[in-house]
Amino acid sequence: MKSDLVTGRRSEINTEEDDTSAFMYVLTSIYMYLFIVVLAIVMAINAMADNWKKDIMGAVTVQIIPVEDENKHIDKEKTLEQQNKVLQYIEKLSDVASVKALDSQTVEKLMTPWLGNKVDISSLPLPVLLDVKLKPDAELNYDEVTRGLRQVSENASIDNHRLWLNRLIKFATSLKNIALSVLLMVIVICAFSIYYSTRTSLGINMNTIEILHIIGAKDDYIARQYAKNFAKIGFFSGIIGLLAAVPCIVLVGKYGVSTGSGLIKGAQLSTLAWSLIMITPLFSLVYAMGMSYWTVRRSLEKMI
Repeated sequence: MKSDLVTGRRSEINTEEDDTSAFMYVLTSIYMYLFIVVLAIVMAINAMADNWKKDIMGAVTVQIIPVEDENKHIDKEKTLEQQNKVLQYIEKLSDVASVKALDSQTVEKLMTPWLGNKVDISSLPLPVLLDVKLKPDAELNYDEVTRGLRQVSENASIDNHRLWLNRLIKFATSLKNIALSVLLMVIVICAFSIYYSTRTSLGINMNTIEILHIIGAKDDYIARQYAKNFAKIGFFSGIIGLLAAVPCIVLVGKYGVSTGSGLIKGAQLSTLAWSLIMITPLFSLVYAMGMSYWTVRRSLEKMI
């Protein structure tokens, strides 16, 4: 017999001396590491998609091609005149919250990743870009706005981000679905591991269990002893998996931020996401305990 560390009572079934116990510590730790990493991926993809919808779907870009004179040189005065007309038109739209023209330095920074540092971007005929922020839940009629812009300026056009953003969101959704399938697979495989480990331990301790039945012990009593043991395995394995997974998540997050890409920066985990990650050992405890208890009850009922 062995004293139960939780209740102080003596346990007639010493499951921790089984080979299955050490095996489950290792296996469950690996499962929890995978579970936490994939869970973080799912939440990061969600955060990234939400950030895209918030920052990009709520904005559009209006482009004005510089006006050229007879010598094919940029006519700054006429270009500025058209810019002011377009600004006045955009500001009057009911769905627009704000609009501003980007300065030449900002436009050059936007073009640098595409053209490289060796190109003198300032010498190029760069278009005038207007950053238009829409009101929350605004439904801008792009066809109508396009027609209106054409009447104000033939050189003006509106860039609708929705087409390529919807493709990005579909791609992100596909990645999330794959991650969720991996998450489900980890949970199912872990359930099978607990099931067969518990069945193996029952076979090893069958003589003790039969004696307990003879002296009047109920199946619930035996199942609770197994549940306590697997709760301990689940909790400490969850801690090990968490300690292994968190550094990996942090490193990948820092690398994503260092890329400087606004699309990837949106994948940062929120405080709520980190809270869910930190309580995964409790989930592992409850899951292992419940699965082991159910396995013992089901197995003993079949033996009767």
